[in-house]
Amino acid sequence: MKKYAASFLLVLVGFLLQVSVLPAFTGTGIRPNIMIILVASFGFMNGEKSGMAMGFACGLLTDIFFGSAIGLYTLLYVLAGYLNGLFQRVFYPEELKLPLMLILGSDVGLNFVCYCLLFLLRSRLNIVFYLFHVILPEAVFTFVIAVAVYPLLLFLHKKLEQAEKRSNE
Repeated sequence: MKKYAASFLLVLVGFLLQVSVLPAFTGTGIRPNIMIILVASFGFMNGEKSGMAMGFACGLLTDIFFGSAIGLYTLLYVLAGYLNGLFQRVFYPEELKLPLMLILGSDVGLNFVCYCLLFLLRSRLNIVFYLFHVILPEAVFTFVIAVAVYPLLLFLHKKLEQAEKRSNE
């Protein structure tokens, strides 16, 4: 039960940070994607199902507040959670490179698919502009925030795992 409550609070706090506090720090329209950090982290720490559940929650929240139709971001975040969950088998808590690269790849992949579905299909073919003005700046901001946030998520994951083991004994 603690794990679900912590997950709910993380999604809520992450979303509030993403939409209110972090845009003020960047000064541009580009903001780091806290939701993809949560989805990717939960995926490779806890597996496909947990990543998909976190992806559903984060994607639905993003769809409700920012999407033009409910479902696109939900589907993309669920897919990102599943793909990151596949890496649970090679997840080692001490290793930081793989999780950070997966977060970076998830953010770039999510934005590229969004470009293809939301802009390319409407004949906006300037991918170089979108790449250099949206995808890469957001990926850099997300990576910088992930360097700070990921160790906190890892610490919380370890504490919740320890609490779960103690309650099962």
